[in-house]
Amino acid sequence: MNGEIDFCNRFDRQRQWTSVVSILMQRLISLSVFLLLVVAAAVVGGQFVGGDWYQAMNQPEWNPSAMIMALVWAVLYVLMAVSAWMVWETMRGLAWTALSWWGLQLLLSVVWSWLFFGLHRVGWSLGVMGLWLLVVLVTIKSFRTIRLEASSLMMPLAAWLLFALALNFTQWQLNGGGLQSIV
Repeated sequence: MNGEIDFCNRFDRQRQWTSVVSILMQRLISLSVFLLLVVAAAVVGGQFVGGDWYQAMNQPEWNPSAMIMALVWAVLYVLMAVSAWMVWETMRGLAWTALSWWGLQLLLSVVWSWLFFGLHRVGWSLGVMGLWLLVVLVTIKSFRTIRLEASSLMMPLAAWLLFALALNFTQWQLNGGGLQSIV
C-alpha cells in the first residue's frame, strides 16, 4: 500500500513539475516574440543611418554621441518588449487594444528613422516624432488600466522621446528649418 501511495505522490510531483516547466516555456516563448518584434523594428530602422549627411548637419552642443544613442535605444527597446509582454500575459480583453497602440508606436519608430535618416526630411520626421510621442502616451495610459508595471516600463521611452523631440526640433532649426523645409 505504501508503495502505491509513494508512486502516486511521485507521479503527482512529476506532473506538477511538468506543468510548471510548460508554463515557463510558454511565457519564455511569448517574451521572445516581443523581443523579436522590437529587434525587427530596430533592424529595419537601423537600415537608415546618418552617415555623411548627418555628420555635416549643424548640431546642438547637447547632442548625445552615437554610442550613447545606441545604448539608450537598446535599453528602451528591451523595456518596450517587456512592457508589451506583461500586458499580453494578463490576457485581459483590453490587452488587444493596448497592444495595438504599442504596435503603432513601434511602427512609428521605423517611420521616423526612414524619414529622418533615409529621406533626410527633418521637418517631416519632427511631425512623426510628435505623433509617436502622443501614441506612446496613449499606450502608457492603456497599459496602466491593465498592468501598472507595464505602464511604468514605457515611461522612460516617453521621457526620451520628449528629449529627442527637442533635439529633432533644434536640428531642424539649426539646418534651415521652416515651413519651406517641410514641403
